[in-house]
Amino acid sequence: MKSVLIGERRIGPGEPAYVIAEAGVNHKGSLDAARRMIDEAKRAGADAIKFQTYKADKLVTRAAPRYWDDAEASGTQYAIFKQSDTFGEAEYRALFEHAGAAGITWLSTPFDLDAVAFLDALGMPAFKIASADLTNVPLLEACARTGKPVILSTGASTLDEVRASVDVLRRAGCADLVLLYCVLSYPTRDEDANLRRMVTLQAAFPDVPVGFSDHTIPDDCVIVPSAAAALGAAVIEKHFTLDRTLPGDDHYLSVDPGQLATLVRNCRVIAEVVGDDQFSVQASEEAARAYARRSIVAAVHIPAGTVIRPDMLIMKRPGTGISPVEVDRLAGRAAAVDIPEDTTITWEMVAPSS
Repeated sequence: MKSVLIGERRIGPGEPAYVIAEAGVNHKGSLDAARRMIDEAKRAGADAIKFQTYKADKLVTRAAPRYWDDAEASGTQYAIFKQSDTFGEAEYRALFEHAGAAGITWLSTPFDLDAVAFLDALGMPAFKIASADLTNVPLLEACARTGKPVILSTGASTLDEVRASVDVLRRAGCADLVLLYCVLSYPTRDEDANLRRMVTLQAAFPDVPVGFSDHTIPDDCVIVPSAAAALGAAVIEKHFTLDRTLPGDDHYLSVDPGQLATLVRNCRVIAEVVGDDQFSVQASEEAARAYARRSIVAAVHIPAGTVIRPDMLIMKRPGTGISPVEVDRLAGRAAAVDIPEDTTITWEMVAPSS
């Protein structure tokens, strides 16, 4: 599998999951709130924070119905997106600079060709393409032509559709690609998460790092994306907010700063504990191997010249003598020396087999 470099962070084999705090438009049009989100994501340890760059007029027709549940908002997609498209180039430039000063990678998902051109010129180091644009060939090609890494979400798609989109990206010049398994349902029920499908996606694209973009409602342990990390997710993307109780947008299915810190910590620990796949004795186990295993020990005093019977033997720690797997080989031999009771027997104490 080829690893992918975004900024100074490598994504792929041997690396902990790359955590993206998906701020989206949860800033509700407040530049101060967006800056605070950057600062909190950095404090929580996330690798990147990602926003969304769109204008409702370029995204959706005025009559398109909503496809997600939101008790706090009503109306068409256009009505909802129009409320959240207040940021322009000046605001995104300010956020990009703020993230640079804070020391966290800044990303934003483009939803039209003008956004791709602006974000590329801004110096954004990689492009994230939303699941809903997996078949948007002009957008895929525009992102690929920048020569920067592309992270493509795959929600609500078939493997054949993903293959076709990957082919479009490759032919347009994308050399560095990451795929994200995703369920395009807001919110995603736990029983619909189907994390094993991420493993299926990885098997279908063995040369590409595969991760998980999560839309489940988080608990305090942030268990669903953490489980994805344990299954090998190279990237974890999770919606992020300063306050999950805020109305509208994606606040209710997002993690707050404390939960984001938990998610990052989980991913780092998981990367440590998953380790490698080589079944062998580790250096940390050598002492236990020597002193917790059993050896063959004299259960009674065995005088020199006595033929050793099994009932004269007991298996005790430490494992520094003859292993119990050799008990049949030892029984029937004569003691070469007096062997006191509770003595760990060695081969030097017994006569050679006849």
